[in-house]
Amino acid sequence: MNYILLYEILLIITVVSFIYYVINSYSAIFYSERNNNPDYASADEVTVLMPVYNENVDTFREAITAIADENVKFLVVGDSSYEPYKSIVEENGGTFIHIPQKGGKRNAISLGISHIDTKYTLFIDSDTVIPKGAVTGMLSKFSDEVGGVGANITVRNNGKGVSYSSEFMERAREIVLRAMSTKGSVMVLDGKCAVYRTGLVKPLMLSDEFRNHKIFGRKSIIGDDQQMTGYIIKKGYKAVKAYDVVAVTDSQENYKQFIKQNIRWARSSYVYFIKNLINGTARKAGWFYIFESFYTFLLPVIALFIAIFRVYFEFSTIGTASISTILTFTHLEDLLLIGVSKARYVDLARILLGIMNGMGTMLFASAVVSRIPKERIKTLAFGGVGLALLFFTSIYGLMTFWKQSKWLTR
Repeated sequence: MNYILLYEILLIITVVSFIYYVINSYSAIFYSERNNNPDYASADEVTVLMPVYNENVDTFREAITAIADENVKFLVVGDSSYEPYKSIVEENGGTFIHIPQKGGKRNAISLGISHIDTKYTLFIDSDTVIPKGAVTGMLSKFSDEVGGVGANITVRNNGKGVSYSSEFMERAREIVLRAMSTKGSVMVLDGKCAVYRTGLVKPLMLSDEFRNHKIFGRKSIIGDDQQMTGYIIKKGYKAVKAYDVVAVTDSQENYKQFIKQNIRWARSSYVYFIKNLINGTARKAGWFYIFESFYTFLLPVIALFIAIFRVYFEFSTIGTASISTILTFTHLEDLLLIGVSKARYVDLARILLGIMNGMGTMLFASAVVSRIPKERIKTLAFGGVGLALLFFTSIYGLMTFWKQSKWLTR
C-alpha cells in the first residue's frame, strides 16, 4: 500500500476542510445584512398559512396572538385537529379550515395555499412565535430576484439540556447560511417560518409531486421546505434569509426525540443534496453553493474517514516512529521534506493534520459562540452532546436515506 500517497490525500482533504471552516467563520462574522426594500411589498399583500396537529394549546395561542398583532390575514389548517384551535384562530380574526382525517403537513399546506390569492404567503409552524414587525421585516428583503425569505430561528430555553443542544445546532446552521448569503442563495429556508411568492410556489404545492412526494417509490412526508427552496432556485430566483427577524420555536422534549428529528433531517438533506446536484439546481445557484452544500452534508462522512484513517495509521508499521522526532529537525531541507524518511514524513503529516483540524474546529466554534447571546458555556457544553449525536444521526441518515420509517414521525 502506498502510505505516503494516502497521507497526501488525507492532507488535501484536511486543507480543504480547514478552508471550509475559515470561509464560513469569516463570512459569518463579517456578513452584512441585505439592504431593506420597505416599499417593495406591504403587509396587506401577504397571508400567513399555518398547519396544526395536536399542538400544545398554550404554545399555539402564543403563536396565533403574535400573528394577529401583525395585522395580516392568516389561515390555519387543522390537520385532524379541531378544538380549541378553531376557537383560538377565530377569536383572533383568522380563518380555520378543518381536515377530518390526518394527512400530514404537505397535504395541509397544499390545501391551505389553494385558498390564498395574495402575492405572498408566509408559512409558519404551529410552535413558532414571530417577533413584532416580522412580516414587514421579511417582506423588506424581497427584490425582483428574490423568490423566498426565511426568518432566523432560535430555540426557546426550557432548562433542559436538549434545548441548549438544539440552540447550538441552530447557531451552527446560521454560521453556514450567513456564509452562503454572501454569494446568493442559502441551501434551505426553514419551514418553521418562511415567506414565498405565492404564484411561484403554488403550482408546485398543488401538484401530485408535492402532495404525494415519494422517495424510491415510498411516500415521504419530510423535506417540504428543502423541496420548495430548491424549486425557487431552479426557477431562477434567490432564497435569502432575514437574520434580523428572529422567530422562537420549541426544542424536542428529550434526546430520543432529538435523535429522531435529526435522522429525519439527515435523510431529507441527503436526498435533496443529490437531487439538486442532478437536476441543475446547484449549478443554478453557483459554485459557492455547490461547495458549501457538498462540505456541509458530507462533513460527517469526511470526519469519519479522517478518524478511521488516523487510527489505522497509529497502529500501522509506518507510523511507529515517535512524533517527537520531528522536533529534532535542524536542517531546512528536512523541513522541506528533502531526504526525509517515510517515518518522519508521517510525523510531519500528523502534526499538520492536528494543527489544521484543531485550528479549524476552534475557529468555527468561536464563530458559533459569537452568535450565542447568553449562557454561552452551558450552550457550548450541551452543544458538544448535540454535535456527537448529529454526527451519528448524519451517518445513519446517509446509510438509510431511502427509508421513511413512521416511527421517526411520532
